[in-house]
Amino acid sequence: MKLDFQISFDKALPSEGLISNNKSDHRGFTYKDISRVKHPAWPGWEIIGSIYRSTDIQSVHLLNKNTALQNEVKEFYRTEFWNKIKGDILPSQLIADELFESSINLGVPVASEFLQLTINLLNRNGNLYSDIKVDGIIGNQTLSALNKCISANGEKIAFNLLNFYQAKRYIEIMERDRTQEIFIGWFSCIDIIK
Repeated sequence: MKLDFQISFDKALPSEGLISNNKSDHRGFTYKDISRVKHPAWPGWEIIGSIYRSTDIQSVHLLNKNTALQNEVKEFYRTEFWNKIKGDILPSQLIADELFESSINLGVPVASEFLQLTINLLNRNGNLYSDIKVDGIIGNQTLSALNKCISANGEKIAFNLLNFYQAKRYIEIMERDRTQEIFIGWFSCIDIIK
């Protein structure tokens, strides 16, 4: 079953905001959570610059209406996150949605580690399947173990554990650097299924 990037994209992007240049954000200027510091060569910056040069600064809404810019945003998210988490071949849209969103907010290696930790935690001390290496890389071993994990436990518990790991990371970031406490909106990304 091929999963749907558009579903994951549509779920994740509303929480990514529009433009931000918060001095407490170590990523600097961002558009839809794409950091100019981390991705200075992203083609969207040129489009954003041309819109700002041709209109007054209050015309930010024009960015969302620019088809070329929105195509660049979508391609960025597909290349930088969806493809790297192997979104097209994950066994569950629910897990793909969560892994995609977590990758956007914490990075692909961290989200992938959370997936691997979740898989290992749910194997009932190796009775259902063997532990896998926690290396932050989603490969054949991780995908095979994820299939076994979902088959044995269902999607819900894996989804919830992924969210618990994400919340734990946000807490650790805020405890380590109190300036990050202003980003309590991070917790709105945490979903739990009962």
